[in-house]
Amino acid sequence: SILVSPVQFVFLTYVLGVAWLAVFGFSAVPVFLFYTTWSTCEALKAPQANGTAAAESVCVDVRQYGIIPWNAFPGKICGSALENICNTNEFYVSYHLFIVACAGAGATVVALLTYMMATTYNYAVLKFKSRDDCCTKF
Repeated sequence: SILVSPVQFVFLTYVLGVAWLAVFGFSAVPVFLFYTTWSTCEALKAPQANGTAAAESVCVDVRQYGIIPWNAFPGKICGSALENICNTNEFYVSYHLFIVACAGAGATVVALLTYMMATTYNYAVLKFKSRDDCCTKF
């Protein structure tokens, strides 16, 4: 039979925590991108109130985020084409789904850290209690 040490559980939890921290970080990127696009969509709805002269001058340029190269042709979308994207239900549904994914990854990181702290504490207590002089020190 294979015996698994609590130290192995702590190490495994640490590795999983780092992996989920990366998932959390990568899931925050689309949330940021969708938020900036959404704020541009809001500016497109009322161009006079936001200080822009025409709706065609409101643009989203995804090339500035480094997702696609600078020489990509459809990297910039403006005016009515952007308004068509802003008015779709899929745009808002995907935004909310990315928020939920980011929150779920964050909750997983918190749960893994809590489990790692509890396992480390239990391991330390078991090590202390297994010593011969543990009960004579008090």
